[in-house]
Amino acid sequence: MSTQTRRDGAIARFFRLQPVTAWLITANLAVYLVTVVQSRSVMDNHRSLLFEATALFPPSVALTDEWWRLLTSAFQHFGPMHLLLNMYMLWILGFGIERGIGHLRFLALYLISAIGGSVAVLFSSPIALTAGASGAIFGLMGAYAIVAMSMRLDVKGVAILLALNIGVSILVPGVSLAAHLGGLVVGAVAALALVVLPRTLPARTGRVGREVASWIGYLVVLVVVGVLGWVAAESLTADLAGYVRVHR
Repeated sequence: MSTQTRRDGAIARFFRLQPVTAWLITANLAVYLVTVVQSRSVMDNHRSLLFEATALFPPSVALTDEWWRLLTSAFQHFGPMHLLLNMYMLWILGFGIERGIGHLRFLALYLISAIGGSVAVLFSSPIALTAGASGAIFGLMGAYAIVAMSMRLDVKGVAILLALNIGVSILVPGVSLAAHLGGLVVGAVAALALVVLPRTLPARTGRVGREVASWIGYLVVLVVVGVLGWVAAESLTADLAGYVRVHR
């Protein structure tokens, strides 16, 4: 068997066993390539039209209702190192989580963590241009920790990983600590609602009852995150209006 055949088999197996992880990585890579082509730069891809239209810029959310940025910003990255580091972390976490909790739940946790990280940015960095999958990835780490603790598994590894990443977020300039912590908290709470609490329901609840309860819990968390995002946007709108009145 040739090296190329083994490589093709490994890729096919990855897409078969962890399809959500595989397609998320594919989507992030594809978006980055588009921004590189548009900007004609590997390093300054943030100068592309797609990046400018989809990265998180809080005033655009508050003043022109561009709410999609809360999610689309998680698929944008500042340069190749930012992208590759996040995709490496996503690959590791997807390998450890997706098959354990199911593909749909994994995707749901990823998306709500990404939005949670963006909402935290609205509160903490109202004029910063922010992008990256880090909020979603921190959310997956938080979800893994919650699920592992509920199953009485060893969480030392993920705890060390979290501590190291939070330390980097604090020490390295330009890294959004708020996005990371926001994604972490939302991912952990969403995992509690979507994965852990339904398992504590009485046996008579049945499989369907647990499934319904888990998604109701997830929707409650999503609504809370949405309300917090609206509150942050309204507060930012008022602050910007006050700034205009003072400086006109």
